[in-house]
Amino acid sequence: MEAQSIKAVRAGRGRTLVVTWKNGSESPVDVSEHLGRFEVFRPLRDDPDAFRVVEVGEWGWNAHWSDDMEISADTLWRLALEQGAAWLLSWRKSRVPKLSQAEAAAMLGVSPRMWRYYEAGTHLLPKTVRLAALGVDHEAEAA
Repeated sequence: MEAQSIKAVRAGRGRTLVVTWKNGSESPVDVSEHLGRFEVFRPLRDDPDAFRVVEVGEWGWNAHWSDDMEISADTLWRLALEQGAAWLLSWRKSRVPKLSQAEAAAMLGVSPRMWRYYEAGTHLLPKTVRLAALGVDHEAEAA
């Protein structure tokens, strides 16, 4: 797998980073658990304003707050893959009635093969697929 690098990063809700990758894709990445594992990140856990000052580190290799507080692009990429897969699986299983992978893929206009990749966490979940799923939810609520 080619190393991923960060083009832009900003703080989202809670302890979520919205990462724009050099390839143009965008991923919301919840880093709260990661921040909780390491004492060095205590200031980011305790102070929302400190968390919001995140910037892209040198060469796009990390999300940077200070020389002591950085999260590598590789770690953020791995978390984005894992969290995208978990979100998509949760979305599919929450449907009533529950949807098969093929049914969910057809509903969102995604090929069954790509759906399997997204759920397996081998490919980054595109923002368009996440938005399509949220749109399906919105239409269901409006009906």
